[in-house]
Amino acid sequence: MSVAVPFDTALQPRADGLRISASALRRALTAGARRVIARREQLNRINVFPVPDGDTGSNLAFTLSSVLDGALSRPAREAGALLRAVADDALDGARGNSGAIIAQFFHGLGERVGSLASLSPAQLAAAVRNGAEQARGALSEPREGTVLSVIQAFADALHQPATSVREWFDAALQRSRRALANTPNQLAVLRQAGVVDAGAQGFVDLLEGVADFISQGRPAARRVDDAHKDCLHGADDAVAADSFDSEANPDHRWCSECVIEAVDERLIDREALRGAIDHLGASSVVLAGGGERLRLHAHVACPGRLFELASGFGGVTQRKADDMLAQQRAVQNPAEVAVITDSGADLPAEWIERSSLSMVPVRLNFGAEDFLDKVTMHPREFYARLRGIADGESLPQTSQPTPGDFRRQFEFLASHHAEVLYVGISRPLSGTLQSAESVQSRMHGVA
Repeated sequence: MSVAVPFDTALQPRADGLRISASALRRALTAGARRVIARREQLNRINVFPVPDGDTGSNLAFTLSSVLDGALSRPAREAGALLRAVADDALDGARGNSGAIIAQFFHGLGERVGSLASLSPAQLAAAVRNGAEQARGALSEPREGTVLSVIQAFADALHQPATSVREWFDAALQRSRRALANTPNQLAVLRQAGVVDAGAQGFVDLLEGVADFISQGRPAARRVDDAHKDCLHGADDAVAADSFDSEANPDHRWCSECVIEAVDERLIDREALRGAIDHLGASSVVLAGGGERLRLHAHVACPGRLFELASGFGGVTQRKADDMLAQQRAVQNPAEVAVITDSGADLPAEWIERSSLSMVPVRLNFGAEDFLDKVTMHPREFYARLRGIADGESLPQTSQPTPGDFRRQFEFLASHHAEVLYVGISRPLSGTLQSAESVQSRMHGVA
């Protein structure tokens, strides 16, 4: 039989004051992550910055699901080891601008805590301060009025002395809420849309899940979708992201991500990488992680050029590129049913755009080089490379989209449409149908 134990009673009394155990920390983070995931659709609806593509909630949910399925699913004996594992899982699962920032925040926590078995409030405060600094340093152009402002407010508030963890954390949460409410005063695009920043709201949701656990020993019983009536900043004249008329920049159409790993014991030169990316003309650049392994997030016109650039700094894996213009069309002109296919259907890009279809790219490789079909490798390039293959060299190979590729698309579309219909090539001809079915079987409203 399991018994809900308030967070305060899970503290370890010691001569040097209160200590937060790894077990209590794991359960608190679990409660916070679950709260964000439950609120993903509300977060999607208020997403207008940096691009009004309505996916912040889905990206945070994807990122935190990786942590829930990984480090937070296993018992932990040391707080330091737990936070490093959380950071690694967040880095692997990070999606979007907000997910990459949260991953870097966790990286900063794990970096500062080191090998500590348990934490005092002061040690946790120092770790959060480092996480705030790391999150801000991950962006090429940090902006106030975003999740960075709320993380900083939370970090500053935690440096107050603590006699009770509950009161100490509640005070920091209240300061974070005030910072969230102030985001429309810091970013005109939020003020115009009548919303708070979606990423900042997601971080406050995380903190509120933790606060519920601290006070009750379990996630709050109340309905999470009723917990916040203030996501919309203002009253009757507020507009959600699905009616906001700002447009994604066509020159930065692709939300692109990859993981870079150091090779031959050479650490990744972050500043040189950042400079090269800036020279490419990318926006919303986030470098999350450390010198041995990091996740790159950027908005670009050509994902293939970004991934090629990244390969000069280490091994590149987990390539991903989402069409933000297509996402924005889905948000602003939602049909009752969203239709999705994969690139194996070989439909012309103009026809896909005109018909408002969504596409998941098949993956293909030439030797050690990986590509996303029709995203980072187009037919003309494919046939040119094919003609250049010498006798005896390996021919290119394809692989089906991963379940994660389908899950990301399905979750985003399901949050903006009543139903999602996937139409794929028949089972005898392609394995993509099985990959899609494995995801669909765990979701509602996807056929």
